[in-house]
Amino acid sequence: MDSDDGKEKGGVTAVRKGEAMKSLEKATADYEKAKEKMEASKARYEADLKRFKAAEIAKTEAENLEIVKIIRAMDMSIPELEAFKKRMKNELPGRVEIQKEETRSDDEFREDETEEI
Repeated sequence: MDSDDGKEKGGVTAVRKGEAMKSLEKATADYEKAKEKMEASKARYEADLKRFKAAEIAKTEAENLEIVKIIRAMDMSIPELEAFKKRMKNELPGRVEIQKEETRSDDEFREDETEEI
């Protein structure tokens, strides 16, 4: 009777080992698949980040060029421009602060807009 019990247990154990192997193979396959997806996602993220940084640099450069165009259109020498800047800062300090606050509000609005998209 002991030998029969051992065979049954051995038979059941062999079946369970087969199931465990299939389960292990499936888990390993799922792991490898998830790892590949993660690596592909990471590569896409890095490429997107690179494009974003390049676009950010281009945007800043375009803004700077626009500022230069405006300043050049004023047709002032460097000393005149510096005097103008000081005069504006001293004569209209409240207005400058209001403009900065408006810009911040606009930036916050744009951030909210992009988060919703």
